Amino acid sequence: MKHIMRIIVAFSLMGNMSCKYLDVVPNNTATLDHAFSNRSVMDKFLRTCYSHLPDPTDPFYYPAYFTSRDEFDWRSDSRAGNTPAGQISRGLQNTNNPLQDYWSGGQGGKSMYTAIRDCNIFLENAHIPRDIDELERARWIAEVKFLKAYYHFFLMELYGPIVLVKENLPLSATPEETKVYREPVDECVNYIVQLLDEAAVDLPLALPDPSTEQGRISKTIALGIKAKVLAWGASPLFNGNPDYAGWIDKRGKQLISSTPDPKKWERAAVAIKEAIDAAHSAGNRLYEFNKFAGGAQTFAMNDSLVQLMTVRKAITESIDRNTGVIWATQEQFANGKGGSSALAVLGNMLASLFPVLYSTDQPSLINYMSASWHMGELFYSNNGVPINEDKTYDYNNRYSLKRATSADHHQSYIATGEVTVLLHFFREPRFYANLGIDRGFFELSTTTTNGGVSFAPFIKSRPDEIGPAAGHGAYTPKKIIPFESSASQGDVNKRYTAYPYNFPLLRLSDLYLLYSEALNETKGQPDAEVYKWIDEVRAKAGLKGVVQSWQQAAFNPDAPSNKNEMRKIIQRERLIELSFEGQRFWDIRRWKMAGQYWSLRPMSWTPSRETEQFYVPFVYSQVVRQVTFRDYLYPIKDYDLRINPNLVQTYGW
Repeated sequence: MKHIMRIIVAFSLMGNMSCKYLDVVPNNTATLDHAFSNRSVMDKFLRTCYSHLPDPTDPFYYPAYFTSRDEFDWRSDSRAGNTPAGQISRGLQNTNNPLQDYWSGGQGGKSMYTAIRDCNIFLENAHIPRDIDELERARWIAEVKFLKAYYHFFLMELYGPIVLVKENLPLSATPEETKVYREPVDECVNYIVQLLDEAAVDLPLALPDPSTEQGRISKTIALGIKAKVLAWGASPLFNGNPDYAGWIDKRGKQLISSTPDPKKWERAAVAIKEAIDAAHSAGNRLYEFNKFAGGAQTFAMNDSLVQLMTVRKAITESIDRNTGVIWATQEQFANGKGGSSALAVLGNMLASLFPVLYSTDQPSLINYMSASWHMGELFYSNNGVPINEDKTYDYNNRYSLKRATSADHHQSYIATGEVTVLLHFFREPRFYANLGIDRGFFELSTTTTNGGVSFAPFIKSRPDEIGPAAGHGAYTPKKIIPFESSASQGDVNKRYTAYPYNFPLLRLSDLYLLYSEALNETKGQPDAEVYKWIDEVRAKAGLKGVVQSWQQAAFNPDAPSNKNEMRKIIQRERLIELSFEGQRFWDIRRWKMAGQYWSLRPMSWTPSRETEQFYVPFVYSQVVRQVTFRDYLYPIKDYDLRINPNLVQTYGW
């Protein structure tokens, strides 16, 4: 096998020398016959095709985390700021040596065209092995067709119009044949959807054996990604975007349409509903935490904590019990280990979080990152509407101080007797489930509570105090930290014990909200069908429906009946529900809202140990990212343009 892989690597290098983004496969059929000589070797090549999946648990290199600073903040760790992602957030993206280059590979990115080449090799030779059941062969082919589609989709999300590699070129290809073009986004969408439709036919609705096949592709996953592809094609970035009206290639083709087409949303709506129906048939339901197991109460929790855990465990629940997850990573993550790289969200940050949370002698340990200060204002009030739109919420005095008392109904969230900012009171359950706040409890399972939950540690975030992000950030992203994780006194390296889980890649709530979005775009005015799906998500978060919430608490009670206002409500709901899951980055781009979020001032609470001075919004850096239309899409390397004059650079770069 090592000999075979050396041959494949050699072929890859030959392709890279001729055209980095379009690998050329030689006509050495005897060698390929050997590489696909039996089921065992074919299985290894199948795993190779899977191995190219971008790692959504690596915030230093995956695009969705550190390339902006509106969701996560990492100013206490210079390492993050110097990674390719951190440099992008500082406006240092370039065309000479692009950061996070998923086109040619490099600077924190790996070439998706290498992944597509391997998929094509598999598809062109999958017929060779004879010691394989034909149903299994068909399933493997379908999986690789999905992967090929997904790699094209990932490129399209980053670059817009891309080169479609429908098949590998032979070594005999002429120089002209290798000088390919970026295809218009609409053609890219159609081709990706075609591959996904072909794949879905031979995929099982759900994994036959989840315990051994976790991470493999099912029909439900394929239909879910198809839904997202079509939603991207219908969204403002790619559907009638006037910013790219001048983006025309050397054939005279306009690469992104400047004329909106409402039928794209209609097509997307049909696909999203098909995906939801398939998920339901496969047994998926919105997750709800159950504190009982085998008829006995496993965790000592009141109703408020059960609601809080419904939000947190929708991400961190064991995959075999998480009905809300459609697709998750194959590997489990604990202490930052798993997959192809460390998950800093659950490793570098958490390994330092829990020791300082429980310790009195390790104040120097510093988190690798925190949740952005701006996330504190994102979540709704306890009436289910934005705090600035809630007529009962004292928005103008939200930075004033308040002492938590037993009469506040916050006993499950904020330590009684402690003083914190009014902004932290009277918020929806997702606020407390997502964010670790100063003077707020950080629920953990320990070995000393007999299966219960320890509430002793509440976060202390002020300078010279012992607590996560003390003096370095406003909030901790609590949602992605399993409450079953434990910490104890003793050796600093043994105080934190992680609870492993599979990181979600696609959740049912994502599709529900996407369906509400698509329906709202296709209708002249929002109706009960639009509200149904977003209200299902809100109900699991402990909130009333949008119509009832706005009528009871909002300054503008009729907002949900207005199409434009309902669009804003759905968008905010997605930002809240899917926060810290690697989804915000993609949504903000497809909505063309980067200027609103990526240019926010870097803020925190004032670095003071005094309570009155601490709770003052503090702009800790005057450097603000200047966002223009070109920042929505990544550039390709100048070198690629020189070796292929038919390529055009991403517009604006």
